[in-house]
Amino acid sequence: MDGALAARGRVDERLLTDLLAEPYYRLPPPKTTGKELFHDGYLDHHLDAFPGIEPADLVATLTALTARTVADAVRSAELDTLVVSGGGAANPALMAMLGGELPGVRLVPSAELGAPGGAKEAIAFALIGWQTLHGVPATLPSCTGAGGARILGTITPGAARCSCHPPRTRHGRCT
Repeated sequence: MDGALAARGRVDERLLTDLLAEPYYRLPPPKTTGKELFHDGYLDHHLDAFPGIEPADLVATLTALTARTVADAVRSAELDTLVVSGGGAANPALMAMLGGELPGVRLVPSAELGAPGGAKEAIAFALIGWQTLHGVPATLPSCTGAGGARILGTITPGAARCSCHPPRTRHGRCT
């Protein structure tokens, strides 16, 4: 818990090198993936080539993988400050590895900027909801690769219509 297992382990450089050979990490942004690529079988396949790795060493290696891939993205964007939040920001082992990978880059907890680290998803959904309500695109082609700016979601009023927002035209602008 809180990075303790990773802190007890040693990074297996051979396994780390093998994991970093994944072509996905070299794709330019924007990019996304999930269980279609990174699943239990994916890790098992890599571990078959490195039998006998202790659990603490595996966790340390996976933590180093996370730090390295995040640091590579930060370096490619030429950032001098990285705002961190969520569970990773509360993991001392990950934050130490990330700091070691990014000398000269300030790591700032989002809470220092007024956004609690555990609230980032709630904040994001509130922002997307506000944008939808006001007809403001929440996705832009320059950020997502989408074919055009898009308003995300819809607002479906219940039977008792709220009078706090004026009706919309079919173009999504307030009347």
